[in-house]
Amino acid sequence: MKQQFSLRASVCLALATLASSSALAAGFQVNEHSANGLGRAMAGQAAKPENASILATNPAAIGVFKEAEFSASASFIDPNVDINGAVTYNLGGNTVGGGAAQEDNIADTAIVPGFFYVSPINDKLSAGVGVFTTYGLRSDYSDDFGALHFADTAEVKTVTVNPAVSYKVNKQLMVGFGLNITYAEAEIGSGVSNTLVDTLVDLAPSAEALGVTLPQLTAGNSLFSMEGDDIGFGWNAGVFWQPTDMTNIALSYRAETKLELEGAVSSETPIFPINLNQPGSLDLNLAAITELAVDQKIDNQWSVQASLTFTDWSTFEKLEANLEDGVDFLIKEENFDDSWRAALGVTYILNDEITLRAGYAYDDGVVSVENRSLSIPDTDRHWFSGGMTYTMSEDTSIDVAYVFIDGREANINKDRTILSNVLPSTDFTTNFTGTQSATAHILSVQLNTRF
Repeated sequence: MKQQFSLRASVCLALATLASSSALAAGFQVNEHSANGLGRAMAGQAAKPENASILATNPAAIGVFKEAEFSASASFIDPNVDINGAVTYNLGGNTVGGGAAQEDNIADTAIVPGFFYVSPINDKLSAGVGVFTTYGLRSDYSDDFGALHFADTAEVKTVTVNPAVSYKVNKQLMVGFGLNITYAEAEIGSGVSNTLVDTLVDLAPSAEALGVTLPQLTAGNSLFSMEGDDIGFGWNAGVFWQPTDMTNIALSYRAETKLELEGAVSSETPIFPINLNQPGSLDLNLAAITELAVDQKIDNQWSVQASLTFTDWSTFEKLEANLEDGVDFLIKEENFDDSWRAALGVTYILNDEITLRAGYAYDDGVVSVENRSLSIPDTDRHWFSGGMTYTMSEDTSIDVAYVFIDGREANINKDRTILSNVLPSTDFTTNFTGTQSATAHILSVQLNTRF
């Protein structure tokens, strides 16, 4: 029978082609697929086939193109995620130590690329392939962070290859289907904080007088660390409907992708009643995404776009390492909520060479107050964006976009048990109380060409 053990430490999971920030979207979702889409805060993206990058959002819409098209994008992300709080330690209900726990800029800058190619096969059928990422975040706390035992560092790198086909049912309706092949490699862990070390040192004389020997820890050492990788498979589908020459309506769905990251678990600390230095695996499900989008022309120059996106984050319940010896090592209960994202944008064709865009989006966070953690500092976000397209020639254009993301300041209040039964029926526990704040700047550029 498998035994259950609980490490009261948080983990940050990150999924991005290179790396990405927890400030960007609900949970660890990534929207940096398209520079032209980012110019409208991704409003109506599934219903606005301007170039080959539409494949990431709606495979049905690739049937619009009459010639082969290629798009390549790169988004530079500059996040700023700050944590401000304090940590305390308790033994038998009495406060026995603590200190400040503050950290600025826990998320690194990153570049997220995307590549797309689509081509008509005949009058009815089109095909294409995209290489991009749909999820991602990254956080990294310094060794001086006073609550390192709640969260340290983590990085997951992934790439998704998405071949897709579109079938034209009639002049108004297209349907599409794609396969998702996702490769992920991850390193996740938590560490020993200086406040924990200091508290154990202060407690040692009293504990020894009672016949209890406390562990001797080194600040910055790993409480636990896990490395692993896997390839997962999923699918996506879409509908693209043009009821009139002025209106596009789209519905797209990207199914859940299940990953089992295989690798090894390790620990540099002697406080666990189990062996953490052995092979292990961790299940990670990438949430399903559903988008309803509209693109409405007003005249030959103006059009408005809107979209509503639902992400099924409630399937992300916990992080648990399955060790080779049969022990299930519960890292953290996540208990994400489902999330909604609403976006509204406008597109203005200034002339034959320049198209302008602007957009706003509200991105709903996926964690309630009781589940908010240092490892995934998620909260509600407002997106403000602008962008343009410069048409260099009949076949080539360049998109640029800028996005500012403003995350709502949120409270964090978390408890963990460090050592159980230090004395009979007496646990050594810790609490973090503080706030998180997050902003991000995104600059995206994209080259589009047709053959």
